[in-house]
Amino acid sequence: MPDVGERVSVQAKAGTRLGVVRSVSGALVTVEWDTGGQTTLIPAPGVMSVVSGGRKAAAKKAPAKKKAPAKKAPATKKTPAKKAAPAKKKAAAKKAPAKKKAPAKKKAPAKKTVAKKKRR
Repeated sequence: MPDVGERVSVQAKAGTRLGVVRSVSGALVTVEWDTGGQTTLIPAPGVMSVVSGGRKAAAKKAPAKKKAPAKKAPATKKTPAKKAAPAKKKAAAKKAPAKKKAPAKKKAPAKKTVAKKKRR
């Protein structure tokens, strides 16, 4: 991942774009392009490459030294506190079982009526 202030080259469908990294937050990189625009992007592998560094190696912070842990005061004897009785659980309200609907009865097919032909 590039650091803030580094000059980068980004491959795009339209061609290569050059710019300077303005911020990095996790995978998000904000780049200010040479044309004046600014874009926040998550670069795919192999798409962004560092052209030149804007910082010098000496400018990086050295890791902070750890402080020695504070000394504890001598322990005093305390009487053990009584434990509170566990809270009673409320009985869960029982729900009535869901009523199942009876399967719908099938209707008998309608009788076909045959039209009688009139004889003359």
